[in-house]
Amino acid sequence: MTLTASFQGHDFLQGEGEWHEGLHAIIGPSGSGKTTLLRLLAGLGKGVPRIAFNHSVWQDGNKHVPAYQRPICYVPQHPSLIPFRTIRQQIQWVMAESLEPSVLTKWAERLEILSLLDRYPQSLSGGQQQRAAVLRALATRQPVLLLDEALSQVEERLRRQCLQWFRNEPPVPWIFYSTHQLQEALTFSETITVIVNGQMYSPFLPDQLLKHPPTAEIAWMLGYRGSFRLDDNRHVLLHPARVLIGAYPEQGLVIMAHVDVYPHEHGLRSHWIIKRDQPYREQWEWDLPQYPTIQHADAITLIDPPYVSFELSQKEVPTNVSSIAW
Repeated sequence: MTLTASFQGHDFLQGEGEWHEGLHAIIGPSGSGKTTLLRLLAGLGKGVPRIAFNHSVWQDGNKHVPAYQRPICYVPQHPSLIPFRTIRQQIQWVMAESLEPSVLTKWAERLEILSLLDRYPQSLSGGQQQRAAVLRALATRQPVLLLDEALSQVEERLRRQCLQWFRNEPPVPWIFYSTHQLQEALTFSETITVIVNGQMYSPFLPDQLLKHPPTAEIAWMLGYRGSFRLDDNRHVLLHPARVLIGAYPEQGLVIMAHVDVYPHEHGLRSHWIIKRDQPYREQWEWDLPQYPTIQHADAITLIDPPYVSFELSQKEVPTNVSSIAW
């Protein structure tokens, strides 16, 4: 079973996507179109996109299945909880007849809100309200759950715990969630859809996206902080977490370049200068949250680097790197 969407001709979004059952992340800068995509899937926006679910067309130029007729639950970033009903009352109001109470209790325990069900929304924190909204959506038993940064106020430990649950024991077949937490998307998602300035790139497997970023801007989003030209048509990308100081041909691609690493003036960081003169004159400087044991060398080794047709611009790539996780 698949959910497909094509946005050729839409006034903002462009691109196509196809998603099978699973946990799918939507990433991109603020204002890129993540919310637009989720709202269109939910039936909350009209226009010319073609959206189909299991070969049944929901929306195209001639048809528009309204939101209430789509087997979808949409949870926005700011929960629309009813202020004069307790969380339990709100869940009972929408709860599917087929949902066993024991299953709902298990989900509430997973979300760590079982003890909060008899409270009113205004007595809950932002993260608790978000979790209550997710539980209410799950209670409808709809097969597609759309989370529009709906876990953004949940503490990191619990948010990662929820994503692990969604991945390993999914409560519904399809879960889409938009996020700015790239590391979480790479760790827990089965696919990642990237949207940049309204351009949607077909869903990638996390490892595929890391190793084959389609554009320079996406490479920057993924943590790449430099590139070296190999010839007129090819460049190799540099990721600080995948660079070894020195030549280790058994571990990756060796680039002859002069490397100097100095202590940073602001605490436990280091300033890297990577420079090569032949066959092309190129230099990159980084401030990294680490201090390597080797500070000077005449070569670097790139572990499993991407080969791409574009280069990273010195003007676009910041030198400071706050995280080098891979």
